[in-house]
Amino acid sequence: MDRYRYLVSGDREKETVYYEQILAPLVRDLFEVMPTIAFQDNSVYLRVYSKELVLFKHEVLGLPIGPKEKLEIPAFARANQLLTRNLVSGVYDTDGSVKIRHADSGDYPRISLAQKCSTLVLQVKGFLATLGITSTFYRNDYFDPRNNVTETRWFLDINRFGNFDLFVSLVGTRSPYVRKRMRAVERLR
Repeated sequence: MDRYRYLVSGDREKETVYYEQILAPLVRDLFEVMPTIAFQDNSVYLRVYSKELVLFKHEVLGLPIGPKEKLEIPAFARANQLLTRNLVSGVYDTDGSVKIRHADSGDYPRISLAQKCSTLVLQVKGFLATLGITSTFYRNDYFDPRNNVTETRWFLDINRFGNFDLFVSLVGTRSPYVRKRMRAVERLR
């Protein structure tokens, strides 16, 4: 049974409410399966044991089985702006962050995305550009002392209030934690 496990993990402190109130009901309603929420150390997990769900995500949506190091926006989603918008929103909900940056010229918002896969990040950058949102794409290599490995992450940063406002109004978020961070940015004005 473990062979057909769909698993999503996140930060226990920041994402538990998102997993319980948004992600689990979404998976239940879309796929008619009952996910379980579990915790281990600092992580929250959403688990579903379903051969049908795993095969659908792999064969229909084109998601890889195993590590998600080669990801892209599926062609059917790229052909539909609303689907792409929802997909990009979900990517930011799971792998994005909202920060307040401090500079000599003043404080400003930064929305960041970090991924192992440059293809996905570049596709997100291209989609955001169609919405008039400018962003910066770059690579960051870092050493992880927990497993003694240097890993590469690809980043996309959206800076300044104009881009922030466009992102909030055109892409948005479903994550309660990200919404809280966005409200903190709003208080800077």
